[in-house]
Amino acid sequence: MTAFWRQVGLNYINYSQICARVVRQVLKEPFKTSSAGRDDSVIKTARWEAGKVTKTALGGAKLTQ
Repeated sequence: MTAFWRQVGLNYINYSQICARVVRQVLKEPFKTSSAGRDDSVIKTARWEAGKVTKTALGGAKLTQ
């Protein structure tokens, strides 16, 4: 049995980001205000070839709906 989020073409990271966004949207004040900055994320990626890192990139993103 495959998880439903995988059946619709999501990976776990995308699924967890959607869940976190929904939870933050339904929070009541003052919790909503304190969680507003958590939509920002920084992602570091690395390309590997022959067992060694050949290229790295650091990117920041504002998660959108």
